[in-house]
Amino acid sequence: MPSPSRQLVKPPALRPGDTIGIVAPASNVKQADLVAGCAALRQAGYKTFYLDSILDRDLYFAGTAARRLRELEEMFEREEVRAILCARGGYGANYLLRDLDWKKIANHPKIFIGYSDITCLLTQLVDSGLVTFHGPMSAKDW
Repeated sequence: MPSPSRQLVKPPALRPGDTIGIVAPASNVKQADLVAGCAALRQAGYKTFYLDSILDRDLYFAGTAARRLRELEEMFEREEVRAILCARGGYGANYLLRDLDWKKIANHPKIFIGYSDITCLLTQLVDSGLVTFHGPMSAKDW
């Protein structure tokens, strides 16, 4: 938990027309599930964006740890992305904790949503002073 004297940083509110970045920091994603989730988000009035490499596979993971790390940091840095939604949980997000640039992420606060294996990222983001959302994922819940 952040120190009692530290205030949590609330990211700007999401509005219709905003872009939601989709990331896969854990297990691999099925293309059909990704497409269906993005279609539901667009129907709700949002734009979606994801890197072409989101469908990469490395054993059970959504690509190598380096790919997943780069994707996550890039989504925080992209100005047009207002929220980051994990495609799914599963296993593997914990491999990113040590190497993520938490200062860079804290300098670009965004809505961050996920659950399951993503909880380790949610917890670390809160420890860094950011508000997170334990909620639905694009390739699993739509």
